[in-house]
Amino acid sequence: MTFAENINRICAERGTNLTAVIKQIKNGQSSYTTAINKRGSIPNQEELLALAKILQCSVMDFFADEEDLCCEKAVPENEDEEDILKIYRALPRRAKHEFMAMVYDFGDRKEYEGDKANAIG
Repeated sequence: MTFAENINRICAERGTNLTAVIKQIKNGQSSYTTAINKRGSIPNQEELLALAKILQCSVMDFFADEEDLCCEKAVPENEDEEDILKIYRALPRRAKHEFMAMVYDFGDRKEYEGDKANAIG
């Protein structure tokens, strides 16, 4: 995916649009939106950090490819899974990694507790 596709996707997920976000950074200069969407411009490092802060995501999220997003197509089976997916999808990339580390630790603990129960029984 392109930078423009990713940032517009992230904006939509956050209930906003690129023009509104750019206005916060560029003091009302919405013409920068056209530079991103039409000409493929990529903001400088300072602007990328400001965009990420406003959108509560990682700068890396702006450069995600299809493979990075494939897991976001999962269909929840119940309300709990839907809530977990909403929370996970709203996290920046680094927090997603931390979240998954906790999930794996939890899974390992449950596996251990199951083995322990089987040994006792």
